Amino acid sequence: MNESVRKATEVLLALSEVERHLSARELAELIDVPKSTAQRLLQALEPSGLVRQDLATRRYGLGPRTLTLGMAFLERVDVRAEARPHMHRLHEELDETIELSIRAGASRIYVEQIEARSELKAKAELGRLYPLWAGSAGRVLLAAMPRDELRRFTAEAGASAFTHVEPPTMAGLVAQLEAESGRGYAMAFDETIRGVHTIATPVRIGPSEVAALSVSGPSSRFDEPLMRSAAGPLMAAAAAIDAAMGFATPAPDGEQVHTG
Repeated sequence: MNESVRKATEVLLALSEVERHLSARELAELIDVPKSTAQRLLQALEPSGLVRQDLATRRYGLGPRTLTLGMAFLERVDVRAEARPHMHRLHEELDETIELSIRAGASRIYVEQIEARSELKAKAELGRLYPLWAGSAGRVLLAAMPRDELRRFTAEAGASAFTHVEPPTMAGLVAQLEAESGRGYAMAFDETIRGVHTIATPVRIGPSEVAALSVSGPSSRFDEPLMRSAAGPLMAAAAAIDAAMGFATPAPDGEQVHTG
């Protein structure tokens, strides 16, 4: 990748991962470049609408054009259209929040969501980047990685990222993924969002690519017994989406940690 393009990409990713606007100096520290370089990159991106400066604070955030790009991307994710009717049926059966997420590099994003009817409910942000290593949906996506890619990913993320793994090592992570693969789903308790429990299972969207179909609910209501009772309907919905995507038969075994 061209160095200027790589740096511009780092700017956009950095702005997307913080919940506030940044000064040029703060951005420079985040992406490890001189302040003058950060300023130049911001000024180059601003006319396109990908970056916007707040005139009052002089700080920078993502511009409106990023929303246009994000929506265009979501509209082109075919699995959303195929998954939506099955997600609605699952929602009618369980009345908890149903989500569909996909991998985006070292992160994941929710591309579809049907919220629970209750006022007390789990809710994710569509299009927001979430850590790939956190939560049951993240582990479902990690499990689909070829083993060598998973090793590179864990090395780059660092052992401290995998706080849900005991011990936080490559071996510990693989053991957890394999245990979850054996039963066909992963569960997470207060991992990605405090007060939210989630159960997830894979949906095949390509020969070696999966999305994660998940059910989330407040921990005060969606406890472990309810999560386990949701596993059957969840996996049945995933199988129906697999069939709709043209992947009704299991993928052949290879050098991957499989999830079912």
